[in-house]
Amino acid sequence: MVRLKDVAARAGVSVSVASRALTDDAHARISADTRARIVAAATELGYQPDHRARALRLSRSGAIALVVPEVNNAIFGGLHSGIQEACQQRHTAVLLGQLNASDRSAQALSRLIGNGRVDGVILQRAEDYDDASLQAALDIPVPTVLFNSRLSGRPGSVVLDDPAAVRIAVEHLRELGHTGIGFIAGAAHHDAAARRLEAFTELMAGEPSHPEWTQSGGWEAPAGHLAMSRILGLDERPTAIVVASLNAAVGALHACAAAGVRVPDDLSIVSIHDAWIASYTAPELTTVRMPMVEAGERAATMLLDHLDGAELEDVVLHEPKPELLARGSSAAPTHR
Repeated sequence: MVRLKDVAARAGVSVSVASRALTDDAHARISADTRARIVAAATELGYQPDHRARALRLSRSGAIALVVPEVNNAIFGGLHSGIQEACQQRHTAVLLGQLNASDRSAQALSRLIGNGRVDGVILQRAEDYDDASLQAALDIPVPTVLFNSRLSGRPGSVVLDDPAAVRIAVEHLRELGHTGIGFIAGAAHHDAAARRLEAFTELMAGEPSHPEWTQSGGWEAPAGHLAMSRILGLDERPTAIVVASLNAAVGALHACAAAGVRVPDDLSIVSIHDAWIASYTAPELTTVRMPMVEAGERAATMLLDHLDGAELEDVVLHEPKPELLARGSSAAPTHR
């Protein structure tokens, strides 16, 4: 069967442009030559539009939802901006909602988005949602694109290049001269946390084994504080720590201050993810900035294209690459 993406490929345009040309979208800014090329491609391939899908498109609410674990989390600011940018170009509103980790009922997401309130959802899973809880929550009547998370057998996700981010953090510390590097991991149930932990473990292969230098934690500040406190209580400590998330790194930094451990003189800290708060800690946190704006644009475009007839995909966002922002929390190790 010929699909819309086949027509788009033949015409050399995106799926969304092909869809809007073939449905005579009044808002579409498509030149006459491009429109003619798309129609010709559809005719050559024998494309038959899905009239049921078109009927659904015509009855849209004109809005999608971004659902995150905590709307006040600065990490999601860039994601939200990217989604807004993509949706504004497609005349679609963006509603922001919060799916609390404490609400793990199968109807939690359904209650949040309402009946017919939105046409689709972009979802960041809560850290305590295991795969079964997430699968149950996604039993809703609208399509969902997952951000930085995946479910086996369920397409529709945009995932960051987590291994590359961890590698950048570790390489930065090694270039400074650190050989004893620890890791504070993310939430146990989250596949992004698993990817970051796996990447760190692989990078440490061949180094002296210090399993106690890797502590389970979570994405938020209290978890980072607790994990760092455990590391600081060891008889032999690393000289540097990579933390899987910015909020947890803020908690880890606070634990160092409470214990009288000077950062970066006694211990260097590098965080995965960046937001404005990293520049207002003492010292300022060295971070690996992830392409959150671009991830938001990609997720929204995928969802809107799907509403126009394209298939959902699983994407790893390799470009733009994660970027090191060296600040005051990392420095060459000193002899203690």
